[in-house]
Amino acid sequence: MKLKELIARTSLKAIGREIGLDVSIVNQQLHIIPLASDIRHRSDFILPSKPMIDVCRANDFDFFQTFIDAGKLTVEHMHHAAERYFLGKTKSGQPIFWMIDDMQTPLDAHIGDSWISTRLKTREPLLKYWQVQHCLFGLHLLMSDGRCMKEDVAFHEPLNMNREPSIAILESEASAVVLSELFPECIWMAYATTLHLSPDLFAPLEGRTVTLYPRTDPTLSTYLFFEELVDVTRRQYDIDLTVDSTLEDHATADQKDRCIDILDFILES
Repeated sequence: MKLKELIARTSLKAIGREIGLDVSIVNQQLHIIPLASDIRHRSDFILPSKPMIDVCRANDFDFFQTFIDAGKLTVEHMHHAAERYFLGKTKSGQPIFWMIDDMQTPLDAHIGDSWISTRLKTREPLLKYWQVQHCLFGLHLLMSDGRCMKEDVAFHEPLNMNREPSIAILESEASAVVLSELFPECIWMAYATTLHLSPDLFAPLEGRTVTLYPRTDPTLSTYLFFEELVDVTRRQYDIDLTVDSTLEDHATADQKDRCIDILDFILES
C-alpha cells in the first residue's frame, strides 16, 4: 500500500490539522509542518483569552432597555459600558460577563446560570485538571493609581478625577454595568454568586473604600451573612469595607419577598 493511500485511509491529515500540523506526501515522503497560525488559534480558544473575548464582543443588551426607555440612560451609555466591561454575547443572545483580574487576565465568564470554564472543560479533555480561579467582575477597572479609565474622563464630565473613586459591589453583573453609567463616580463590580465569596476575593481592593450592596430578603439572612463576611475580611486586609443597609431600612415587605437588589430599588422608587 502506498504511503499516500495509507494516510488517506487513516485520516492522518485530518488528525494533523486537529493538533496544528500539516501532513502531506511529497515525492513519496511524509512531510509534517507545524501550522503556526492554527496552533495559535487553538491555544487562544482553549482557555479564556483576549482573542476569545474579542470574538464575542457586543454592545446592545436588553437589560439596558428599561433605563433607555425611561430616559435615564442613552444608547451611547450602553455602548460605553459594554466597551468598559468587555461585554459579549453568545450566538443565542445571552450576555457574557467576563471576569478579568487587575492584571488584565481573563479568568472565566458568567453566562446565564453557567460558567464558560464549565463549557470549555466539557469541550477540551486537556482541561480536566484546570483549577479555575475567579475574581470580582469589573476588577480590571481598578487601575494602579486609583483613577478611572482614561475614556471615562471624556465621557463622564465633570468627574473629580483627582479623587480616588470608591468601589461599590453587588451580586448582579448586569446591575453593576447599568449602575456604572447611572453613578459613574464609583467603580462598580459584582461578585456574581455567593459561592465564590471569601475574604481573599477582596484582596486586590486593599487600601480602598468599598461598599457592599447585597440583595435583600425577608429573613435578613443575606445582610447578616455580609456583615460577618465584612468582619472577617477586615481582620485580614486593610480595606474600609462596609455593608449598605438601604434595602433593609427602606425596602417594602413585597420587595424583600422578591429579593430585589439596589438597582431594582432605584427603578421602583
